[in-house]
Formats: sequence, C-alpha cells, structure tokens
Amino acid sequence: MSEMTAQKAKTNPALSSAMDAADSLCEDAFASLDQLSGLHAISAHSALKQRHSQEKSAAFYRSFLPLRAQMITVLANGYRMYFKLALAHRKQIGGDPSSWSWTELLPFVRAALEWMRDWYILACDGESQRVRTIATIEFVPGKTVSTPIPTSAIPIQPSTDWRAPTWLFGVSLSFFGIGVMKNEHMPNRDSEERLGPAHSRLLLKGAKRVFLWELEKAIDKVRNEEIAAAGAIPTETSRTQTDKRYKQTQSKRHLKGVKGLGSKKTDLSQYMHSLTEKQELAFSLKFEYQLGLAEIASRMQLDRKTAYEHIAAAKRKIDQVLANEKSRSRRANDKDE
Repeated sequence: MSEMTAQKAKTNPALSSAMDAADSLCEDAFASLDQLSGLHAISAHSALKQRHSQEKSAAFYRSFLPLRAQMITVLANGYRMYFKLALAHRKQIGGDPSSWSWTELLPFVRAALEWMRDWYILACDGESQRVRTIATIEFVPGKTVSTPIPTSAIPIQPSTDWRAPTWLFGVSLSFFGIGVMKNEHMPNRDSEERLGPAHSRLLLKGAKRVFLWELEKAIDKVRNEEIAAAGAIPTETSRTQTDKRYKQTQSKRHLKGVKGLGSKKTDLSQYMHSLTEKQELAFSLKFEYQLGLAEIASRMQLDRKTAYEHIAAAKRKIDQVLANEKSRSRRANDKDE
C-alpha cells in the first residue's frame, strides 16, 4: 500500500478495520492451502520415484495443476475482497480501485510464487528448505519402529541454486511458459540427470509466467463481475448499519495482549521459559489462543511482519527445547539398558 493510501486508511477506521479483516482471511486461506499442498508434494515425490523418466512429467503436472488452480482461486478471492473495499471507499484509497487492489494483493502473489518454487523442489527432491527427510523406514504391518530425531541438519542448498531434473523441462508457451528453442539448446528429457542452472532458471521463470497469466485472467473475471454487481447496488449505505459495524470492529481492535480472550485452548507454558517477553506473548496468542496473524499483530501493536518474526523465533527456540529433552530421554533410556 502506498504511503498516501496508508495514511488515508488510518484516518478512516471503517476502511482500516475492513482491510485488517481481508488480510486475515487471505492469510488463513493461503496458510491452509500451503499446508495441504506440502502433503501433496511429498506424496507426488513418492509416486515419481516409481515411474520411468518418460512418465514423470505427466505425473508431476497431474499433481501440481489442481493445486495451482486452487492457489489462483485463493488469490482471486483475495482480490475480490480488496476490490470491493476499493469500490466502497473510492475517495479514501485516492486512486484507481483496480491498481489499489492489486497493490494490496501483491505480498500474497509474491508468497504464492515462492510457494510454487518450493513445491517444485519438494515434489522432485523429497525435501526443501522447509521440509527435510530424517529417515526412511520400511512399513511392516503390526511392527512398531522408532528413529532418532537429530538436533541439527546438514544445510541444504538455497532454492535459488536448485537444479531441476531434465524430465521436468518442456517447450510450450501456453503450458510451460517457454517458447520455441533451437534443437541444440534442448536438454535430453529421457534421463535422470539434472538441468544446468540456466535451464533450471528458464523452467521456473516459465512456470511463473504461466501462473501470472492464469491469475490475470481470474482477476479480470472478478473485476468485471464486481463492476457489474456494483451497478445494481445503491451507492449509499445505511448510516445505522455502518455505525454498528464500526463499534463492533473498534471494540475488538483496542484489545491488547490476552485481554478479553478468556481461557487458553491449550497450555504450553512449560516450554516458554527460554523466550523473551514478546516471543512468549506472540507464541501464546498463536498456539495457545489460536489467533490469526492480523489479530496477533493488532494486540501486540506491531506490523504483521514483526509479529510473524516473533512467532517464528519462539517456535525455533521451543523446537530446540523439545529436541534436547527427547535427546536426554533417549540417552537416559540407553544408559538404563
């Protein structure tokens, strides 16, 4: 959001509250799909290992394309919310409703492009920056097995250095986002080798291009639907209804810390002794009270990025505490034996 638009939003509590609600809904929808797609990527990797090189590309895209369509739907729905706000507050946004809505959606679009890169890596390699393979255990019906969880992991290469498998590469402007290439520049797709850095970047750039084309079509449809619908709605909203919604949102926005939240949904206080005050509050609001990021940031009087960083830092510390406890318990059991 531009500085001028942000200032105008602050002077209009109704718009500011609605924007917070839209942000929270977008974040929740994105997070839900992100979690689901990770499981699909791991499943796709297992299936790809059983296939011949010539069959892998088709199997990969059969798994990926439905998820890409769902992500585009999530973003298009987010754009719809922002565009409705823009149409209802033309004076406050101080610009073109379409451009303003795209600016508000842009952080989620960037996150979606990173999500797509990570999905490609996880489905092809079985692990990524966020998901690591600890061990492979053969399934035996009726048998119980266990494996130690390491407290540290070997660093994995940055996603920007990832080299895609050759079978994933394809030439089709509408499908792969890659146009005609000279034969001498085409990699051999019938092998298990890896593409060079240049071809890998080209592959991901093409995937990004197709994603943005599909998103643009979805947003155009949403925009036309909302413009058509706006012509059938009276331009003035009931003052009584507006005042009522304003009072409800304001009462929620002014709450700080855990005030007004009632009892915790789960108690994790035994793991928080190593956290700073802000990390403890952020972690508690997220995992004990199960609030969304927008409300956590509001209650902590921080921007969403800073609130997320406190949550992430707290989670890393607690994961380390749990790993240390498990390691000590394992050593104690080994000693008793």
